[in-house]
Amino acid sequence: MNDLSKKADGSVASDAADRSNPDYIVSVRFSDFEQEMAERFGQRFVDYRRDYYKTLNYDKNGFLPDFPLTLQLELVNRCNLSCKMCYTINHSEPKATLDIDTLTRVFKEGQENGLPALMLGMGAESLVYKPIRDVVDAALDAEIMDIFFSTNGILLNEKMARFLVEREIPRLVISLDAATPETYVKIRGKDELPKIEENIHRLVAIKKELGTRFPVLRLSFCVQEENYHERQAFLDKWKDVADYVDFQQLVDFEPVTELVETGDVTEKPQQPAGMDHPVCQYPFNSLNIWANGDITPCCTFFGKALVLGNVKDRTLKDVWNSPEIETIRDQFRPGGTLCPTCEVCLYSREEENFTDTKDVGSANGKQAAE
Repeated sequence: MNDLSKKADGSVASDAADRSNPDYIVSVRFSDFEQEMAERFGQRFVDYRRDYYKTLNYDKNGFLPDFPLTLQLELVNRCNLSCKMCYTINHSEPKATLDIDTLTRVFKEGQENGLPALMLGMGAESLVYKPIRDVVDAALDAEIMDIFFSTNGILLNEKMARFLVEREIPRLVISLDAATPETYVKIRGKDELPKIEENIHRLVAIKKELGTRFPVLRLSFCVQEENYHERQAFLDKWKDVADYVDFQQLVDFEPVTELVETGDVTEKPQQPAGMDHPVCQYPFNSLNIWANGDITPCCTFFGKALVLGNVKDRTLKDVWNSPEIETIRDQFRPGGTLCPTCEVCLYSREEENFTDTKDVGSANGKQAAE
Protein backbone atom coordinates (compact mmCIF):
# COMPACT_ATOMS: atom_id res chain seq x y z
CA MET A 1 0.00 0.00 0.00
CA ASN A 2 1.28 3.48 -0.86
CA ASP A 3 2.17 5.27 2.38
CA LEU A 4 0.98 8.59 0.98
CA SER A 5 -2.53 7.22 0.48
CA LYS A 6 -3.19 6.94 4.22
CA LYS A 7 -5.04 9.44 6.33
CA ALA A 8 -3.68 10.88 9.56
CA ASP A 9 -5.35 8.13 11.55
CA GLY A 10 -3.73 5.46 9.40
CA SER A 11 -6.86 4.63 7.40
CA VAL A 12 -6.89 4.54 3.62
CA ALA A 13 -8.28 7.53 1.75
CA SER A 14 -11.56 6.69 0.05
CA ASP A 15 -11.26 9.17 -2.80
CA ALA A 16 -8.47 7.99 -5.08
CA ALA A 17 -8.96 11.00 -7.35
CA ASP A 18 -8.02 13.34 -4.52
CA ARG A 19 -4.82 11.42 -3.91
CA SER A 20 -3.82 11.85 -7.57
CA ASN A 21 -3.90 15.63 -7.17
CA PRO A 22 -0.29 16.98 -7.22
CA ASP A 23 -1.38 19.85 -4.97
CA TYR A 24 -2.20 17.40 -2.17
CA ILE A 25 0.05 18.18 0.79
CA VAL A 26 1.41 15.76 3.36
CA SER A 27 3.49 16.53 6.42
CA VAL A 28 5.01 13.39 7.90
CA ARG A 29 6.30 13.70 11.43
CA PHE A 30 8.56 11.27 13.26
CA SER A 31 9.18 13.13 16.53
CA ASP A 32 7.49 15.43 19.02
CA PHE A 33 9.30 18.72 18.55
CA GLU A 34 7.17 20.69 20.98
CA GLN A 35 7.68 18.23 23.80
CA GLU A 36 11.44 18.27 23.25
CA MET A 37 11.52 22.07 23.22
CA ALA A 38 9.37 22.28 26.35
CA GLU A 39 11.83 20.01 28.14
CA ARG A 40 14.70 22.20 26.96
CA PHE A 41 13.26 25.68 27.63
CA GLY A 42 10.55 25.08 30.20
CA GLN A 43 7.50 27.22 30.85
CA ARG A 44 8.59 30.08 28.61
CA PHE A 45 8.39 27.82 25.56
CA VAL A 46 5.03 26.41 26.68
CA ASP A 47 3.66 29.94 27.02
CA TYR A 48 4.97 30.91 23.59
CA ARG A 49 3.33 27.95 21.87
CA ARG A 50 0.09 28.59 23.76
CA ASP A 51 0.08 32.15 22.46
CA TYR A 52 0.97 30.96 18.96
CA TYR A 53 -2.04 28.64 18.85
CA LYS A 54 -4.23 31.43 20.20
CA THR A 55 -3.25 33.60 17.23
CA LEU A 56 -4.52 30.87 14.92
CA ASN A 57 -8.00 31.54 16.35
CA TYR A 58 -7.74 35.32 16.44
CA ASP A 59 -11.17 35.71 14.85
CA LYS A 60 -12.76 33.89 17.80
CA ASN A 61 -10.72 35.06 20.79
CA GLY A 62 -9.43 38.45 19.62
CA PHE A 63 -5.96 37.64 20.92
CA LEU A 64 -3.03 39.75 19.76
CA PRO A 65 0.39 39.50 21.46
CA ASP A 66 2.14 42.68 22.57
CA PHE A 67 5.04 41.92 20.23
CA PRO A 68 5.38 39.53 17.28
CA LEU A 69 5.94 35.93 18.29
CA THR A 70 8.05 35.24 15.21
CA LEU A 71 10.51 37.39 13.30
CA GLN A 72 11.47 36.19 9.84
CA LEU A 73 14.64 37.47 8.18
CA GLU A 74 15.92 37.49 4.63
CA LEU A 75 19.62 38.12 5.27
CA VAL A 76 20.51 38.41 1.58
CA ASN A 77 18.37 38.34 -1.55
CA ARG A 78 20.78 36.07 -3.39
CA CYS A 79 21.14 32.34 -3.85
CA ASN A 80 23.56 29.76 -5.20
CA LEU A 81 20.86 27.88 -7.13
CA SER A 82 18.51 28.74 -9.99
CA CYS A 83 15.28 26.99 -9.05
CA LYS A 84 12.73 27.23 -11.82
CA MET A 85 9.87 28.07 -9.44
CA CYS A 86 11.66 30.71 -7.36
CA TYR A 87 10.63 34.36 -7.36
CA THR A 88 14.08 35.50 -6.21
CA ILE A 89 15.85 33.97 -9.19
CA ASN A 90 13.25 34.86 -11.82
CA HIS A 91 12.80 38.53 -10.92
CA SER A 92 15.72 40.92 -10.86
CA GLU A 93 15.99 43.04 -7.74
CA PRO A 94 18.90 45.20 -6.61
CA LYS A 95 21.29 43.17 -4.50
CA ALA A 96 20.67 43.76 -0.81
CA THR A 97 22.11 42.56 2.48
CA LEU A 98 21.04 43.14 6.07
CA ASP A 99 24.11 44.49 7.84
CA ILE A 100 25.26 43.25 11.22
CA ASP A 101 24.66 46.60 12.94
CA THR A 102 21.01 46.54 11.87
CA LEU A 103 20.61 42.93 12.95
CA THR A 104 22.22 43.66 16.32
CA ARG A 105 19.72 46.46 16.91
CA VAL A 106 16.84 44.21 15.83
CA PHE A 107 17.92 41.42 18.16
CA LYS A 108 18.31 43.87 21.03
CA GLU A 109 14.74 45.05 20.55
CA GLY A 110 13.63 41.45 20.30
CA GLN A 111 15.32 40.57 23.57
CA GLU A 112 13.79 43.57 25.33
CA ASN A 113 10.35 42.39 24.22
CA GLY A 114 10.85 38.66 24.80
CA LEU A 115 10.91 37.61 21.13
CA PRO A 116 10.55 33.80 21.26
CA ALA A 117 11.02 32.71 17.63
CA LEU A 118 13.19 33.53 14.63
CA MET A 119 13.24 32.21 11.08
CA LEU A 120 16.45 32.66 9.08
CA GLY A 121 15.79 32.40 5.37
CA MET A 122 12.87 33.75 3.32
CA GLY A 123 13.30 32.73 -0.29
CA ALA A 124 17.07 33.21 -0.42
CA GLU A 125 20.04 31.19 0.83
CA SER A 126 21.13 32.09 4.36
CA LEU A 127 24.48 30.30 4.11
CA VAL A 128 25.76 32.68 1.42
CA TYR A 129 25.62 35.38 4.12
CA LYS A 130 29.26 35.45 5.20
CA PRO A 131 28.81 36.42 8.88
CA ILE A 132 26.04 33.85 9.37
CA ARG A 133 27.72 32.43 12.48
CA ASP A 134 27.64 35.88 14.06
CA VAL A 135 23.92 36.11 13.31
CA VAL A 136 23.21 32.75 14.94
CA ASP A 137 25.26 33.63 18.02
CA ALA A 138 23.57 37.03 18.29
CA ALA A 139 20.16 35.37 18.14
CA LEU A 140 21.13 32.93 20.87
CA ASP A 141 22.54 35.76 22.98
CA ALA A 142 19.18 37.51 22.57
CA GLU A 143 17.55 34.47 24.24
CA ILE A 144 15.47 33.57 21.19
CA MET A 145 14.30 30.00 21.74
CA ASP A 146 12.76 28.71 18.54
CA ILE A 147 15.33 29.39 15.81
CA PHE A 148 14.28 27.98 12.45
CA PHE A 149 17.20 27.82 10.00
CA SER A 150 16.37 27.31 6.32
CA THR A 151 18.91 26.29 3.67
CA ASN A 152 19.30 24.37 0.42
CA GLY A 153 22.13 22.43 2.05
CA ILE A 154 24.86 23.00 -0.54
CA LEU A 155 27.09 24.98 1.83
CA LEU A 156 26.29 22.80 4.84
CA ASN A 157 29.86 21.51 5.07
CA GLU A 158 31.28 19.74 8.10
CA LYS A 159 32.37 22.98 9.79
CA MET A 160 28.94 24.59 9.41
CA ALA A 161 27.10 21.42 10.39
CA ARG A 162 29.19 21.05 13.52
CA PHE A 163 28.59 24.71 14.38
CA LEU A 164 24.80 24.34 14.12
CA VAL A 165 24.79 21.13 16.14
CA GLU A 166 27.12 22.50 18.83
CA ARG A 167 24.88 25.56 19.16
CA GLU A 168 21.86 23.22 19.27
CA ILE A 169 19.88 25.31 16.82
CA PRO A 170 16.32 24.06 17.37
CA ARG A 171 15.19 23.58 13.78
CA LEU A 172 16.88 23.06 10.43
CA VAL A 173 14.92 22.76 7.19
CA ILE A 174 16.58 21.71 3.96
CA SER A 175 14.70 22.06 0.68
CA LEU A 176 15.39 19.25 -1.78
CA ASP A 177 12.40 18.83 -4.12
CA ALA A 178 13.74 15.61 -5.64
CA ALA A 179 14.62 12.02 -4.89
CA THR A 180 17.03 11.62 -7.82
CA PRO A 181 19.85 13.77 -9.25
CA GLU A 182 18.13 13.93 -12.63
CA THR A 183 14.98 15.50 -11.22
CA TYR A 184 17.00 17.79 -8.95
CA VAL A 185 18.79 19.27 -11.96
CA LYS A 186 15.49 19.83 -13.78
CA ILE A 187 14.08 21.81 -10.87
CA ARG A 188 17.09 23.44 -9.24
CA GLY A 189 19.44 23.90 -12.17
CA LYS A 190 22.59 22.28 -10.77
CA ASP A 191 23.80 18.75 -10.10
CA GLU A 192 24.18 19.17 -6.33
CA LEU A 193 21.94 16.46 -4.86
CA PRO A 194 24.67 13.89 -4.05
CA LYS A 195 26.67 16.56 -2.22
CA ILE A 196 23.63 17.72 -0.26
CA GLU A 197 22.67 14.17 0.70
CA GLU A 198 26.20 13.63 1.97
CA ASN A 199 25.91 16.85 3.99
CA ILE A 200 22.63 15.70 5.51
CA HIS A 201 23.96 12.32 6.59
CA ARG A 202 27.06 13.97 8.07
CA LEU A 203 24.93 16.39 10.09
CA VAL A 204 22.88 13.50 11.47
CA ALA A 205 26.10 11.68 12.37
CA ILE A 206 27.42 14.76 14.19
CA LYS A 207 24.19 14.97 16.20
CA LYS A 208 24.65 11.35 17.21
CA GLU A 209 28.33 11.95 18.03
CA LEU A 210 27.51 14.90 20.28
CA GLY A 211 24.47 13.23 21.81
CA THR A 212 21.90 15.89 20.96
CA ARG A 213 18.47 15.89 19.31
CA PHE A 214 19.04 19.34 17.85
CA PRO A 215 18.66 20.66 15.31
CA VAL A 216 15.40 18.89 14.56
CA LEU A 217 15.71 18.11 10.85
CA ARG A 218 12.96 18.82 8.34
CA LEU A 219 13.35 17.94 4.66
CA SER A 220 10.94 19.58 2.22
CA PHE A 221 9.66 18.72 -1.23
CA CYS A 222 7.80 21.30 -3.32
CA VAL A 223 5.43 19.25 -5.45
CA GLN A 224 5.32 20.11 -9.15
CA GLU A 225 4.96 18.41 -12.50
CA GLU A 226 8.62 17.42 -12.79
CA ASN A 227 8.86 15.68 -9.42
CA TYR A 228 5.37 14.49 -8.53
CA HIS A 229 6.26 10.90 -9.41
CA GLU A 230 9.08 10.94 -6.81
CA ARG A 231 7.02 11.77 -3.74
CA GLN A 232 6.94 8.24 -2.37
CA ALA A 233 10.60 7.65 -3.22
CA PHE A 234 11.48 10.85 -1.36
CA LEU A 235 9.58 9.73 1.74
CA ASP A 236 11.11 6.26 1.61
CA LYS A 237 14.62 7.68 1.27
CA TRP A 238 14.41 10.03 4.25
CA LYS A 239 11.86 8.58 6.69
CA ASP A 240 14.58 6.96 8.80
CA VAL A 241 16.83 10.03 8.67
CA ALA A 242 14.71 13.17 9.09
CA ASP A 243 12.39 14.21 11.91
CA TYR A 244 9.90 15.67 9.43
CA VAL A 245 9.28 15.17 5.72
CA ASP A 246 7.14 17.91 4.16
CA PHE A 247 5.37 18.01 0.81
CA GLN A 248 4.42 21.57 -0.09
CA GLN A 249 2.29 23.24 -2.70
CA LEU A 250 3.84 25.08 -5.64
CA VAL A 251 2.72 28.71 -5.64
CA ASP A 252 2.63 30.73 -8.86
CA PHE A 253 4.72 33.87 -8.32
CA GLU A 254 3.69 35.64 -11.54
CA PRO A 255 0.93 37.72 -9.86
CA VAL A 256 3.53 39.06 -7.40
CA THR A 257 5.24 41.16 -10.06
CA GLU A 258 1.96 42.65 -11.23
CA LEU A 259 0.94 43.42 -7.65
CA VAL A 260 4.24 45.11 -6.80
CA GLU A 261 4.30 47.14 -10.02
CA THR A 262 0.63 48.15 -10.30
CA GLY A 263 -1.02 47.38 -6.95
CA ASP A 264 -3.56 45.12 -8.63
CA VAL A 265 -3.86 42.04 -10.81
CA THR A 266 -5.67 41.49 -14.09
CA GLU A 267 -7.40 38.26 -13.12
CA LYS A 268 -8.47 37.75 -9.52
CA PRO A 269 -9.39 34.33 -8.14
CA GLN A 270 -12.78 33.88 -6.54
CA GLN A 271 -13.46 33.20 -2.89
CA PRO A 272 -13.91 29.43 -2.50
CA ALA A 273 -17.43 28.22 -1.83
CA GLY A 274 -18.16 27.66 1.84
CA MET A 275 -15.55 30.10 3.13
CA ASP A 276 -17.27 32.54 5.52
CA HIS A 277 -14.31 34.88 5.61
CA PRO A 278 -10.63 34.46 4.74
CA VAL A 279 -8.13 33.42 7.38
CA CYS A 280 -4.47 34.41 7.70
CA GLN A 281 -2.63 34.34 11.01
CA TYR A 282 0.57 36.07 9.91
CA PRO A 283 -0.40 39.69 10.70
CA PHE A 284 -1.38 38.46 14.16
CA ASN A 285 1.83 36.65 15.10
CA SER A 286 4.79 37.66 12.93
CA LEU A 287 6.78 40.35 11.15
CA ASN A 288 9.17 39.88 8.28
CA ILE A 289 12.29 41.83 7.36
CA TRP A 290 13.62 41.57 3.82
CA ALA A 291 17.25 42.05 2.81
CA ASN A 292 16.66 45.69 1.87
CA GLY A 293 15.22 46.36 5.33
CA ASP A 294 11.56 46.49 4.31
CA ILE A 295 9.15 45.23 6.96
CA THR A 296 6.05 43.32 5.88
CA PRO A 297 3.32 41.33 7.67
CA CYS A 298 3.67 38.43 5.25
CA CYS A 299 6.48 35.95 4.68
CA THR A 300 5.42 35.15 1.11
CA PHE A 301 6.56 37.14 -1.90
CA PHE A 302 3.07 38.59 -2.08
CA GLY A 303 4.06 40.51 1.03
CA LYS A 304 6.45 42.64 -1.00
CA ALA A 305 3.40 44.67 -1.97
CA LEU A 306 2.53 45.30 1.70
CA VAL A 307 5.55 47.22 2.98
CA LEU A 308 4.90 48.77 6.40
CA GLY A 309 8.18 50.64 6.69
CA ASN A 310 11.89 49.96 6.84
CA VAL A 311 13.82 48.59 9.79
CA LYS A 312 16.41 51.34 9.32
CA ASP A 313 13.94 54.01 10.39
CA ARG A 314 11.13 52.18 12.27
CA THR A 315 11.22 49.89 15.27
CA LEU A 316 9.42 46.56 15.22
CA LYS A 317 7.25 47.66 18.13
CA ASP A 318 6.19 50.75 16.22
CA VAL A 319 5.24 48.73 13.15
CA TRP A 320 3.46 46.08 15.24
CA ASN A 321 1.20 48.72 16.78
CA SER A 322 0.82 50.86 13.65
CA PRO A 323 -2.44 51.83 11.93
CA GLU A 324 -1.06 50.31 8.73
CA ILE A 325 -0.82 46.76 10.06
CA GLU A 326 -4.09 47.13 11.95
CA THR A 327 -5.78 47.91 8.63
CA ILE A 328 -4.38 44.66 7.26
CA ARG A 329 -5.57 42.73 10.31
CA ASP A 330 -9.07 44.13 9.89
CA GLN A 331 -9.31 42.36 6.54
CA PHE A 332 -9.21 39.01 8.31
CA ARG A 333 -11.72 39.79 11.00
CA PRO A 334 -15.39 38.96 10.41
CA GLY A 335 -16.83 41.41 7.90
CA GLY A 336 -13.44 42.43 6.54
CA THR A 337 -12.71 43.03 2.87
CA LEU A 338 -9.47 41.84 1.34
CA CYS A 339 -7.03 44.07 -0.49
CA PRO A 340 -5.91 42.80 -3.95
CA THR A 341 -2.65 41.42 -2.55
CA CYS A 342 -4.21 39.27 0.16
CA GLU A 343 -7.07 38.29 -2.13
CA VAL A 344 -4.75 36.79 -4.73
CA CYS A 345 -2.48 35.18 -2.14
CA LEU A 346 -5.23 33.45 -0.17
CA TYR A 347 -7.79 32.49 -2.78
CA SER A 348 -5.25 31.16 -5.27
CA ARG A 349 -3.82 28.85 -2.58
CA GLU A 350 -7.06 27.55 -1.10
CA GLU A 351 -6.00 24.01 -2.00
CA GLU A 352 -3.66 24.16 0.98
CA ASN A 353 -6.67 23.57 3.22
CA PHE A 354 -6.65 19.99 1.94
CA THR A 355 -3.90 18.83 4.26
CA ASP A 356 -3.03 15.48 5.77
CA THR A 357 -0.53 15.11 8.59
CA LYS A 358 0.74 11.74 9.76
CA ASP A 359 2.31 11.60 13.20
CA VAL A 360 4.68 8.67 13.66
CA GLY A 361 5.70 8.20 17.27
CA SER A 362 4.13 11.46 18.36
CA ALA A 363 2.96 11.56 21.95
CA ASN A 364 0.14 14.02 21.45
CA GLY A 365 -0.98 13.34 17.88
CA LYS A 366 -1.26 17.04 17.05
CA GLN A 367 -0.61 18.40 13.60
CA ALA A 368 3.04 19.12 12.91
CA ALA A 369 3.85 22.54 14.32
CA GLU A 370 5.11 25.33 12.15
